Amino acid sequence: MIRNIFLLIALFSLVSCKSVNGQNKGNTTNILLITLDDMNWDSAGIYGNTIPDLTPNIDRLGNEGLVFENGYVQVSNCSPSRSVIQTSLYPHQSGMRGFYYVQPEHKTLPEILKEQGFYTGVINKAPDSSLSPDFDLFWNTTLGFKGIEKRSAEAYSKLVTKFFSNVKNSNKPFYCVVNVADPHKPFFNDMASRKKGFDKFKPSKIYTKDDVEIPGFLPKNPRIKQEMVNYYNSVKRGDDCVGAILKTLDSSSFSGNTIVILLSDHGMPLPYAKSTTYQNGLRVPFIVRWPNSINPNTRNTKDLVSAIDIAPTILDMLNIDIPSHFEGTSFNPKTVNKSNKYVFGQFDENAGGIPRPSRTVITKKYGYVFNPWATGKYEFKSASGSHTSYKAMKKLAETDPEVKKRFDHWVYREIEELYDYENDPNALTNLIHDPKYKEIVAELRTALEKHMKATGDYVLAAYGKKDNTQFLNNWMKNQIKEANHRNETIKWKRPSNHSGPTKGNTELFQIK
Repeated sequence: MIRNIFLLIALFSLVSCKSVNGQNKGNTTNILLITLDDMNWDSAGIYGNTIPDLTPNIDRLGNEGLVFENGYVQVSNCSPSRSVIQTSLYPHQSGMRGFYYVQPEHKTLPEILKEQGFYTGVINKAPDSSLSPDFDLFWNTTLGFKGIEKRSAEAYSKLVTKFFSNVKNSNKPFYCVVNVADPHKPFFNDMASRKKGFDKFKPSKIYTKDDVEIPGFLPKNPRIKQEMVNYYNSVKRGDDCVGAILKTLDSSSFSGNTIVILLSDHGMPLPYAKSTTYQNGLRVPFIVRWPNSINPNTRNTKDLVSAIDIAPTILDMLNIDIPSHFEGTSFNPKTVNKSNKYVFGQFDENAGGIPRPSRTVITKKYGYVFNPWATGKYEFKSASGSHTSYKAMKKLAETDPEVKKRFDHWVYREIEELYDYENDPNALTNLIHDPKYKEIVAELRTALEKHMKATGDYVLAAYGKKDNTQFLNNWMKNQIKEANHRNETIKWKRPSNHSGPTKGNTELFQIK
């Protein structure tokens, strides 16, 4: 009789950890998700960068956990990329194609975790981590920096400490997103950085031209090399911030039961990286540390993982049901043993609201790109046009035929592109017309079309007419018209776009 009573008590305890709708209320595991802003995948030492002592904190995190060699994001600009992490939807599904607010159709990761009894918070870039301006819907706490402090490692430590204090008072497990501002423009030692006062916060080590190399997707030039010096010094400062965050966590009472996930939102803010669907735009550092569940010094070289998989993975790690509307699949190393064959990526429009949609499908070896705007009529527009490397390329193109060819391709592209990333990681040679790759092109075209149909991609209409330049031009004309209407009516995450101030805009974008 007594034994039966104890069994009933034990059974009641198990049931009480879950509500009738399957919500897991018994979690004690926390999630800390750290992003870096505009950092290339190969900028970290643990990914092969040979600059001495550049990223010791990111490297240590990787050595203490799992490093994914083939990690990607879906989008190569800020707000759309970050929306994928929180929604597990592609931007054309969530509506977050640009830098405006949208009306959510589905529950996001922080909403789900709040319902499950988690305390949710975001530090820095709350607008870019949220779909709508109703931050309270997603986050219990939003913390931001005063003035120039978003470049200060100490400031990150203080805000993480403040968040931990809030968590202790709540007596709940937490989901916290910390968005490190570096190495986003302006870089350390850029003129704009000096004027704004960001250079008050120096990286813990200063590098010079003797320490760095120009990446293979940019031409050799002294001005470009100086920009790369400034970039890597900003990477160093970003790693300092990561170190401050991890030190704060590791000295807290949460260290033993907190999963840490680290990635960048996309590649460096220079031509052929950020705002493109090439490998250097979408491939990112991707690290997971899970105490007592992932062995240290684990490296995954076989699987393709991406940002769309993060939300389902977190829910899987926490033993919470994954919603059916999520597009991603869990890569939880404790429960999953399968590999994605493809990663799908995209770019829709820049922060100014100018549309230049591109789509890509990437395998471990190849990348196929579709640019419906690349008919020769439209020029590519992105923030890189105001930076040193772009200006140096444009100047060199006046006298150097090879640079001109490269620069013109950046500006106009081609409707279809194919790259062998295994042998050409910098996307220097377009193989789309090479007959040796006919079967590869056919496979990737089919895979991309299937994906676009399955996800309701608005670009599908153009994809079906990719050989019809007149159709593509008319299609783009309509896209620009719709974008201009959004610029004038939709509430934006930035104070202005190419149409001007957006302070008076009140509408939220809705999926039609």
